[in-house]
Amino acid sequence: MMQLLMAGALYLLALARVPALARNRTDAVFLAAIFAGTAAVLMNPAVYVFADTLLGGINLVKLALNCLMMIGLWFLRHSVVQAVTRGKDRRPVLIRTLPLSLTLCLEILFFILTGPTATTDSWGYHYHGRIAGAFFSVMLIAFVAWACAEIAVVCVRYVPRLRHWFRVGFCMVGAGSIISFVAMAKMGVDVLAAVFPSLAAFTGPEDTPFHLMEMLAIILVGIGLTIPALAGSSARRRRLRWNLATLARVEPIRDRVLQDAARERLLAPDARALPQERLHRMIVEIWDAELGAGTGSSVLTPEERAYLLSAEVNLNLNNVPA
Repeated sequence: MMQLLMAGALYLLALARVPALARNRTDAVFLAAIFAGTAAVLMNPAVYVFADTLLGGINLVKLALNCLMMIGLWFLRHSVVQAVTRGKDRRPVLIRTLPLSLTLCLEILFFILTGPTATTDSWGYHYHGRIAGAFFSVMLIAFVAWACAEIAVVCVRYVPRLRHWFRVGFCMVGAGSIISFVAMAKMGVDVLAAVFPSLAAFTGPEDTPFHLMEMLAIILVGIGLTIPALAGSSARRRRLRWNLATLARVEPIRDRVLQDAARERLLAPDARALPQERLHRMIVEIWDAELGAGTGSSVLTPEERAYLLSAEVNLNLNNVPA
């Protein structure tokens, strides 16, 4: 049941990212939620046994869900790093994706080296006694721990530079990543202790609530990523309302000051242009008309001039007055 709750939380996150996906044609958080949510569904014992039986009963579903988790976490890491650092990583794609590619190859290799396996929803109980089986699990755990550690470090470094809701959101993302890293470290030691008994002294309590820690981490990261998205959407709506309101006030001024201009010298308005682009063009045309009037006269009233100067400052700074 816990796995399905995790899947539900992840799919809700994906649903919240649909507007960003429609706007940008791609969205790393959406992909991360879809991949990780599908992996969480497959983790449910009933779903796992049913699906694996259809695939031959050799735990191919275990390999699939591990790979899905890695890919989902990779997209999550990519989205957080890109959002916080503003896309400063300019390395070739092959180099940037090397950690994921290498881990996926090792995951498949250790799955093959584990040898014949029969369907089980408790991989650790049956196959961690085999070195390859233990390292098959360790690959996923190590990848999750690495990705969460990097996300946490990035958040700690860059969150102080963020403002308002973006800071709140990425603080939650960083907290969720730290919780997940701690859980993965504990799980990694427990897995390795099955083949290296000397590590048993570091395993700690056997009833550590890993699923609850993972659920808490997913909730924190999900909410943390949703908050900036909602804040950004609200800011875009405010910007659009301001552009339209300013456009409605500037357009009559533009029509008046250009009424004596030769119409054949003016470019036809582009009805398909964004309101911000149309507003910028109108302000430029008004200032051109003002310059053309000469120093001895003005086509603008003092109130109109003050309003246009204020609108131009806000437009250039991409700022919406409160």
